[in-house]
Amino acid sequence: MYIHIGEIIKETLRQKKMDVTEFATKINYTRRNIYKIFNKPSIETEVLVKISEVLGENLFINFLTNKEIAAYGHTKQKTVELWHALEEYRAVLRVNYEERKKEEMKKQKRRELKAKNKLKKKKAA
Repeated sequence: MYIHIGEIIKETLRQKKMDVTEFATKINYTRRNIYKIFNKPSIETEVLVKISEVLGENLFINFLTNKEIAAYGHTKQKTVELWHALEEYRAVLRVNYEERKKEEMKKQKRRELKAKNKLKKKKAA
């Protein structure tokens, strides 16, 4: 199953009658980068989550086959569950990002303290 997600995003944007500039602003990208996305057959998951939120559509549903949808049952129910799963995934990403940021701040403080102590030792000597 071949899916060109950039084309799907472009078409969804057209259907929503959303201007490229407005869309770019909402996802914090430049217009140039949006046109690059339109040409990409695949994009990072985090970017697709952000785009899905801005467009108000779960674009991940495009990666399910009809057989998967039929086996699961009602498409709308699947969309809602996928959306919730994506929200949970974003929360995990956010937590991981915040933890990395805190850890980096701790390392920075340790480096600053180390440099300060070195300076004190030099002055004392």
